[in-house]
Amino acid sequence: MRLICIVFVILLALMPLEQCQQTREDLQKSNSPVSQSKYDEAMEAFDYAIRLDPNDATAWNDKGSALFHMGKYNESITCFDEAIRIDPDNATAWKNKGLALYSQGKYNESIRCYDQAIKIDPKYAEAWNNKGAALNMQGKYDEAVQVSEEAIRLDPNDATAWNIKGFGLYNQGKYNESITSYNEAIRLDPEYATAWSNKGLALGMQGKYEDAVQVSEEAIRLDPNDATAWNNKGFVLYNQGKYNESIKCYDEAIRLDPNYATAWSNKGMALNMQGKYDEAVQVSEEATKLDPNDATAWNNKGVALYNQGKYNESIQAFDEAIRLNPNYALAWKNKGFALTMQA
Repeated sequence: MRLICIVFVILLALMPLEQCQQTREDLQKSNSPVSQSKYDEAMEAFDYAIRLDPNDATAWNDKGSALFHMGKYNESITCFDEAIRIDPDNATAWKNKGLALYSQGKYNESIRCYDQAIKIDPKYAEAWNNKGAALNMQGKYDEAVQVSEEAIRLDPNDATAWNIKGFGLYNQGKYNESITSYNEAIRLDPEYATAWSNKGLALGMQGKYEDAVQVSEEAIRLDPNDATAWNNKGFVLYNQGKYNESIKCYDEAIRLDPNYATAWSNKGMALNMQGKYDEAVQVSEEATKLDPNDATAWNNKGVALYNQGKYNESIQAFDEAIRLNPNYALAWKNKGFALTMQA
């Protein structure tokens, strides 16, 4: 008996990375005084400014932004903390600290920083916006939509806010409403690749696969180096039963980002559907190695092991998925299939 209930697990892992990427871009757009190649010079300039005036909160904040760009989140937080110590009412420094914490996956702490920025400046649309992104990452979609709507009220021309609202609606299963939000984001910024990619996912969930592929291809045209867009296109092709084409997309996502656990996991599912169970196990193991806390990846590994007839090992994988997410109904169901085969 071949395990057939694996089609719906892909979506669980697709969107969070997209949201993280968008939030990091926000800081770059808002605070970066220099191009990528000028960070060393920028650091020297900020350090010199701080030596001249150690109590210049703006200089500490700008140095923190440069460090953030370099991926040095702990060091950037140290700078933002110093800016806040000098000027506790510096809403920008609080917001930037929140972004750095967000990028470390510390969503509760980031929200506390956004709340402080909002307390200082209740009309700070970007802080509301970023709070919405963090709430999305916590799975608090109702709150995220409400917060995003406040960001939009304050700045209706902010494409990012519309995209974040769309993300929350998408995860509520409100695909039509999410597409409306993504369309508004695209209207405001026609080259907003993330919004195009997210719209493609929503269309896919409506079964509008041809439209979804076209929209996903537009996202890739706008940003061919976006691993998430390739992964999302692979998801749409997978749901059309085009497994070879979906694997090519996952492979491109992995080429662009070898540590992209979701793409590895999704590739494993497509290989499962092709009956290539040995490869599926290997690919799923890579996914769990990259992200051992991803319940979806463990479930996918269990599916591959099940289809190899390795029921004990598959049960262990399903158990790990259930341990990580006790409400993971699909893993419970799959475990039931495996136990039945041992009866």
